[in-house]
Amino acid sequence: MPCCIQTADCGQALNQRSRLGRILCWLLALAVLPPAWGADSPAARAVDESSARLEEIVVTARKREENLQQVPVSIAAISGTELQTRSLDNLAEVGQVTPNFTFSRTGNGGSTAGLVYIRGVGQYDDLSTFDPAVGIYIDGVYFAGMQDNDLDMLAIERLEILRGPQGTLFGKNTDGGAINIVTRPPNAAADGFEGRARLTGGSFHRLDALADLNIPLVTDRAALQMAVAREYQGGYGQDANGSPMGNRNRYVARAALLLKPADDVSLILRLDGTTYNEGDAAMRLIAVNPSGPLLSAFNSYQSAHGLLPYDNRWASPSDFAWNGTGPNHSRGTLWGTSLTVNWQNPWGAFKSISAYRSTRLKWVEDVDGSPITELDYYKQVDHYQLSQELQQSGTSFSDRLNWVAGLYFFGEHAEDTEGADLAALNTAFSALFGAPFDANFCQCLYIKNESYAAYAQGTYSLAERWHLTLGARYTDDHKRVERERRGFDPVTGPGALLQPFGSMSDRFTQASPRLGLDYQWTPDVMTYVSVAQGFKSGGFNGRSDSLLDFNEYSPEKVWAYELGLRSDWRDKRLRLNATAFFSDYKDLQVATSYSKLVNGVPVPLTIVENIPKSHISGGELELTAVPLPGLKLIGALGITHARYAEVNATSQVTTAMDFPNTPSVTYNLGAEYKTPLTDQYAIVGRVDYTHKSAIETDLLNSPLLRQPPYGLLDARLTLDPRSGKGVSFSVFGTNLTNEHYFTGGATNYDTSLGWAFVDMAPPREWGVTAEYRF
Repeated sequence: MPCCIQTADCGQALNQRSRLGRILCWLLALAVLPPAWGADSPAARAVDESSARLEEIVVTARKREENLQQVPVSIAAISGTELQTRSLDNLAEVGQVTPNFTFSRTGNGGSTAGLVYIRGVGQYDDLSTFDPAVGIYIDGVYFAGMQDNDLDMLAIERLEILRGPQGTLFGKNTDGGAINIVTRPPNAAADGFEGRARLTGGSFHRLDALADLNIPLVTDRAALQMAVAREYQGGYGQDANGSPMGNRNRYVARAALLLKPADDVSLILRLDGTTYNEGDAAMRLIAVNPSGPLLSAFNSYQSAHGLLPYDNRWASPSDFAWNGTGPNHSRGTLWGTSLTVNWQNPWGAFKSISAYRSTRLKWVEDVDGSPITELDYYKQVDHYQLSQELQQSGTSFSDRLNWVAGLYFFGEHAEDTEGADLAALNTAFSALFGAPFDANFCQCLYIKNESYAAYAQGTYSLAERWHLTLGARYTDDHKRVERERRGFDPVTGPGALLQPFGSMSDRFTQASPRLGLDYQWTPDVMTYVSVAQGFKSGGFNGRSDSLLDFNEYSPEKVWAYELGLRSDWRDKRLRLNATAFFSDYKDLQVATSYSKLVNGVPVPLTIVENIPKSHISGGELELTAVPLPGLKLIGALGITHARYAEVNATSQVTTAMDFPNTPSVTYNLGAEYKTPLTDQYAIVGRVDYTHKSAIETDLLNSPLLRQPPYGLLDARLTLDPRSGKGVSFSVFGTNLTNEHYFTGGATNYDTSLGWAFVDMAPPREWGVTAEYRF
């Protein structure tokens, strides 16, 4: 066991993190112990033989079902069962435990909005004019908006996180990566009648109810699969009125109808919907800077008139308290439908995916965190999208070539309205200026985008073990944004026109290639090298304060290079996957804020710019071992080194700054053990620890918004029927060490309103679950 002897050296090889190195070395040592240690012991014979080896993981990252170990792409795959075993209920929680994948809150987007980053690349703003750099897909349907991407893991078969550019096969604007979510399909088999009912209670008055059911309507021809959930949890934060913040109050439903009119034709009609009425995120006001010119003048007026000033007295008294007394709610209705047609034809397999989605939400918040109406913020989004994809896949040249080709259309319409109520400031400055002063505003954006694409990719067997992959996608994006700025009243909404109507439109085209070569050394060991170009189209600054700031920014492009190993060892008792990458970005899109004097008052503004050159390098290491039947040990490491190599002379971004929402090191360690308790029941225990290094949640690296390194400890214990059917009981805990950390925030500490706040993540939570499966 040389690795155990060399634990110090192993730890130094992992950036001097000796503790992590020792743990990974012990994990490897346990896996390579002589087979007799596990295979012939009495404990091993008491457990099903299937638990003595690692299972094959099937993914559809290349538009066909494949063994994960034979796919030359960096993928983190999580099954629906594992999501439940690890107490992962939504995409935000998955982002906390997956290396080189971050899901952060926006600070101003509502309770279902989030910013997704993979390997340092994502989108810093959730405004509808900005495209996400990481595409999210459910059953092949692209989700365009970032206001509704904190998805619940309901009826999920598996979740695949694809790192690096995936534009050749996946939709549009996926130069950072893609999240491919696959729901459970209906089962039309004669014995396919099955279902479950689940009830979960826990911290903060949590009470969730879930039920799903699969009904074969006609044996092998038709089936209906349905799932519904009611999720409720009181907030772990609270405003000064006693209203909850960070709570959950939503209904979620999915349904899928399978029809097979012929042996070679199948249709699946899907429908899903979510409605929620919740408080805002649990926010914490961390600092106020009353020395700025605006607040100095405002506070002088307040003091002279016996009114409360806006200063650090309103900073949150604790991590989960908010002194705001203004509006506090996040409401929305999200739904969508899709029709997937599969046809096995003489040329292979044809697939058509037609989809429509609608998002309507309203978010209102007292952003200043005080009883003073310095700034109340209102946001409303109405978003509609329509997409159509046609695919044809097959094999040629005596099955030496696996190929897929397709056509894609995507169209979206959106109205994104943001308004601000600055009543106290208006009163003060009207008196100070001796003339009416009204800084209230409503920014109204009308967006219409269309995207057309054609793609093809094939993998050819050059020899028995050599495989060459070639792919390309041509994208043609048409974008149009219309903008107007109006006055705003918190009751009546948009008012008189303040700035003239303006519009901008443009067309962005790009051909993006992929080239890869892999070698299958043995049936269980594969290495590969690949290069791919990613593309995200340009757009228009929806954060503009005037027509002068309503600028166009260029497309974002990247050349990504990747080297990988996929391997199983010790009779599939040890799995070691490793990937190294280097990404060379050109014109990375960023939104920077600055201050501009308007009527003598500094007002925070935002402009979108392109960073000329950026470099990102790093890798992922994933290790899974089964040293004993029933015992699974997991270790995963992600490293990302992201730097701006060249910046604009007038930019606030410098080459010394770190990328936002990008920890340089993330690792996850886990253990799962399953053993029989009786003839009917088994005990399943799972423990996970995740560590993330420091995170800059602000583009300009404000020290106020820097999240220090933190670690999360989760555990779950389940009494499970060995037959797979019957009643199961679980007790679980998340963030057991009660780490207080934040996932996003906003600041203009040095300018204008002079505050900084963060969105706090949940503290320690516990829960119990009872589930009946039949």
